[in-house]
Amino acid sequence: MDILPIQKTFPAAIAPTPIAPTQCSNLVGFDALRAFAALGVVLLHACVPYLQHPMPGLAWSVTDIRSEAANGFTSSAIDCLFWGIEVFIMPIFLLLAGYFAYQTMSRRGSEQLIKTRAKRLLIPLAFASCVVLPIGLYTWVLAWVAEGTVAAVKLKSLKFDGEIDRDLWGLSHLWFMLYLFLYIVATGITVEIWRRYRDWFPSYLHSLCRSIGNRSLHVCAILFLTASATLLVAPEVVWGFQHAFAPVPSKWLYSGSFFAGGLWIAATDPSFHWLRKRRGVLGIASWMFLATAVTLGRWHLEFSNLATGSDWPASVALAIITVAAAWLMTLWLSTASLSLNRLPVSVQYLAAASFWVYLVHHPLLGLTHLDLKLMMPEVNPAAKTAISFAVSVTVSLLTYEAFVRKTRLGERLGMAWEFPGKEVPSTIPMRTPSETSERRRAA
Repeated sequence: MDILPIQKTFPAAIAPTPIAPTQCSNLVGFDALRAFAALGVVLLHACVPYLQHPMPGLAWSVTDIRSEAANGFTSSAIDCLFWGIEVFIMPIFLLLAGYFAYQTMSRRGSEQLIKTRAKRLLIPLAFASCVVLPIGLYTWVLAWVAEGTVAAVKLKSLKFDGEIDRDLWGLSHLWFMLYLFLYIVATGITVEIWRRYRDWFPSYLHSLCRSIGNRSLHVCAILFLTASATLLVAPEVVWGFQHAFAPVPSKWLYSGSFFAGGLWIAATDPSFHWLRKRRGVLGIASWMFLATAVTLGRWHLEFSNLATGSDWPASVALAIITVAAAWLMTLWLSTASLSLNRLPVSVQYLAAASFWVYLVHHPLLGLTHLDLKLMMPEVNPAAKTAISFAVSVTVSLLTYEAFVRKTRLGERLGMAWEFPGKEVPSTIPMRTPSETSERRRAA
């Protein structure tokens, strides 16, 4: 099948000039952003047992909450840290994924986009579903047995009642990979349908696409309103956890708005030129909106019933401010990362290992949280958060080095990597950071 450039598959107004190599060659900052965002996910989960306002719908291995009087400022700080990260951490991954998806389509077509992402996402997802999720499941049940929450027989039967059964089963932290692949498939299919059958569509649809494409503000408004309306109807998308094996429609729609935003930025401003000029304003606004969103969100979790929407004015405000904070923080961090021209080898290593850290950190944290609660009951929650974060990241990196970086497993998972400037003694094709980055852009 002949692959046409994406610019020929859409009306000219919404398909600008193809991305030139000079426009997007300096994207090493995105490697750093992805690496530190992965650490942000680990830190987010490290806070879970110590939250003043636990995440509704999230089943965790232990609950280790102490009174505010006993911990003073610490408990509130952990709460703010957790919810602050929760607001913007996944939008960062989704926007970057959409950005690079557009690059792949513009260079290699939608068919290659789906093929490359299927290999990159579905193989690690299958591995983690067969290995990491079962380990995590038994870690959780073991922790509940140790705490006396469930009987020891549950380790064998795995039959639970009530909230435990409702909140336990699903893809856990792996949901992102399934959602992302489905976004890729939906994008590729849409492009192919338009390419093949665009002459069949009525003229007013072509005019509408051109009209929207000529007005970036309209696209921004559509994405913002879509996310805000979704969050208004289902605030648990951010201020809760929706656990399932299949995509949840509200979560799918909310997350998809950020993926679509990444596509749009890659199509209209691939060098982030417009956003870079406004980086200072973005930074100030992002922190202001984030602080407001966290304050209002914690207030809602304590005093309001978000699930029933009993307080509509506050719910509307929370939805709008949360989406604004997520977009502003994501755009600011993205533009700030592009100021980096070179990365230290340590950051390159972390970027190469970030996907593995994301896959395996979950059960490591769950087990560490249980150990800390049993062996160090009087230790400050902030110290426990730091210890669990450090242990989880360290063990994840050690397992990456031992079992993934230069092994067949790593090659199968697409995570093999070699330090720059070193010869590779193995027959496995390794990639330096620059080669990895180039291959990712070409893909």
